[in-house]
Amino acid sequence: MNLIYSKKFLPLVWAIAGGLILTLILYLIQAAGMQSWTGPISFFKSKWYFILPLILGFAVQVWLWRKIKYFHEKHLGLVAASGGVSGSAMLACCLHNFTPILGILGINALATILAAYQDYIFSVSLFFVIFGLLYLYQKYLKAKRNYFFLANGVVCH
Repeated sequence: MNLIYSKKFLPLVWAIAGGLILTLILYLIQAAGMQSWTGPISFFKSKWYFILPLILGFAVQVWLWRKIKYFHEKHLGLVAASGGVSGSAMLACCLHNFTPILGILGINALATILAAYQDYIFSVSLFFVIFGLLYLYQKYLKAKRNYFFLANGVVCH
């Protein structure tokens, strides 16, 4: 069996791909807003302590989601999870880069407010990522325990 498609390795591939795709999407959105290809890189350098944990947290959420999905596909049905909090929080805090476009739309104040409270938005989004990780980890442990009992024919009445 190919290593990439093995059940133990596949969630890791999903996690890496999810983190890279999130990074690429946010980079392109920022590049469009800043109208510069190097602007997002300097922004990352100044806010790496917020951005890196958000991206890594999202990747770990994807890994846990795939592990849970594997257990549920085997015996328990399907599960849905979302790392949307990380992406939407990062998108919201970078909205100030779209100030020229927002002026045309008449919502310049929104960009100004988001820029002023950017660190707070990052902090709240980190809280949600941590909460999401704890929640998914709890679901992972439960799915793993249920899978073990079902796979070994252990039934408790």
